[in-house]
Amino acid sequence: MKNNRLSLLIKGSALVLTVSLLPGCKGLDFFKKKDTTKTEATESKADDGLVLCSIDGNPAIKKSDFDKRVTQMLQANPYFRGAGAEMLPLNVKRKFLDRLVEEELFVLDANKQNIEKDAEFQKTLKEMVDLVTRSLKIQFREKKIYDDTKVAEEQSKKYFDEHKSQYVKVAGGTLANGIKFDTDAAATAFLAKAKANINDFEKLAKQTKSGKFREFGRIGQEPTNNAMGMEAVPAPIKEAVLSMRNLPAVEKVKVGKELWVVKASDKKDSVFFDFEEVKPQVEAMIKNNEFRTKLTSEIEKLRASYKVTVNEDFFKDAKQAAEKSTEGEQPAGEDAEQKPEEAAEETSQAA
Repeated sequence: MKNNRLSLLIKGSALVLTVSLLPGCKGLDFFKKKDTTKTEATESKADDGLVLCSIDGNPAIKKSDFDKRVTQMLQANPYFRGAGAEMLPLNVKRKFLDRLVEEELFVLDANKQNIEKDAEFQKTLKEMVDLVTRSLKIQFREKKIYDDTKVAEEQSKKYFDEHKSQYVKVAGGTLANGIKFDTDAAATAFLAKAKANINDFEKLAKQTKSGKFREFGRIGQEPTNNAMGMEAVPAPIKEAVLSMRNLPAVEKVKVGKELWVVKASDKKDSVFFDFEEVKPQVEAMIKNNEFRTKLTSEIEKLRASYKVTVNEDFFKDAKQAAEKSTEGEQPAGEDAEQKPEEAAEETSQAA
């Protein structure tokens, strides 16, 4: 899957620098601290001046340039954000080099044709410079707000302690399975058989053609995770399994019009992460939340500091404008459409 995404990125790599710097795109990724230790150690050993491609005998693409462009490409896509050139397989790097060679050939040919002197080129260049400059101003202003946002360790620890149940390392719960029947009689008959042979519950359930067997996995107090497309455990079954004691145990459970015979066994407690194991993630989450709050507050201050006038009429369609213009005017023939009760009231008052 990643290789397919990389192929798409490589095909559009000519736009990487431009797109990554447009407003709303975090191409510079200021708000995410990266572990550059491994990258710096790797690059310090490599010869960044190594020429990877020459054109007409002249160095065209050096390793340092190549690594920089690969990193820019990856950072422009959220799916690969945080990855560096050293993390890509050689065959992918080779394909990317081909793309860079194509770009280099276009640049050389454009230089020969003096494209930079073209009026449309100059106009577009100015627009792009203005756009990038504007984007950088916004990103650097937001960066300052982000960098000024500090999270104390006590704050992170307090949040972790209050939400520790969310940081599950190994999900616990009670292992359960069951068999579904359409009639109460069939479920009752199987229940008696299952209680007498509780250790053979699964074998008996799979052999019973009048019912449908299902593995529920481990059922815990936390909401069932359906992210992988798994069918949710019906609430009555979950409640019954969690309330069973002296495991293994078997019970009959009604779910709507369906009758289930459910076995619960092998209860295990969930294992949670220690604070130190998830401390960076907790701090980053709190910092991002506080950054958004501070950003909103800063915007409100700016709105109060500057006079902002919006031409709201521009955003109204013709129908709304027409309705507004006729407000307060009495439509012709309104008396004829007067309600009977209103006419009767006026007659009695006149009398």
